[in-house]
Amino acid sequence: MSKLRTLLWATAALWLMASCTAVRRSATTVVIENAVYQYPAVADLTIMDKAMGVKEWSFHPFHWGEMSLEVAKENVVAELLIRQKADVLLEPQFMFERESFGLRRLTVVGFPAVYKNFRSADAADLEAIRTCLPLLTRPELKKSDGIFSRLLK
Repeated sequence: MSKLRTLLWATAALWLMASCTAVRRSATTVVIENAVYQYPAVADLTIMDKAMGVKEWSFHPFHWGEMSLEVAKENVVAELLIRQKADVLLEPQFMFERESFGLRRLTVVGFPAVYKNFRSADAADLEAIRTCLPLLTRPELKKSDGIFSRLLK
């Protein structure tokens, strides 16, 4: 019985030793630097008169099924842009009102605008872009909630 046990242990040891192999792999890599360079495209912006949009919804216990305020803001802006047939809302101002267990009302006021006349930038456009770049990087404009802060995001 002990010879059989010794034989089993020896077989198991040989089997474990046979399964251990050293694997060596090597690879050569080359760094490929790539980038996409795009010539600036510019467009004219036609700004419309000030417009207002309102979204109302009712209270939900524990906010079950109630949209977040950020989603409500996006929705009210989208509805205003669709109604005005505009592409962007400039300088939106939001006002949120709510009653304790009642109506919630979100109002947005801003200037709808439409992009027209897309074209490649010419020399005058490039000079205007160079002139505006320092303005867009000023710290006090980054803190605002206006159009310049959205351009920097």
